[in-house]
Amino acid sequence: MTMSKPLREGINEVVIDYLQAKMATGEVIDVLEMAHEMAQSLVDMIMEQDTEHQAPLLASTMASLGDEYLQRCGLLELSRQKH
Repeated sequence: MTMSKPLREGINEVVIDYLQAKMATGEVIDVLEMAHEMAQSLVDMIMEQDTEHQAPLLASTMASLGDEYLQRCGLLELSRQKH
């Protein structure tokens, strides 16, 4: 099965739709709560893997999150990225 767009783009669209729906009802957006729910979703995905792959996947996920943040802050050069 071929994906018509990158996963990241699809996830971003879902998050934007979620935020727009919340804002349309006048709800306050709690970014900390959203980040917590996204972390829970990542852990759900990690826990679905074989036990021996869970810790390395968690470590890789954490490293990717840190790398992405540092790159966007201009503190890490793109050449260090493994993707």
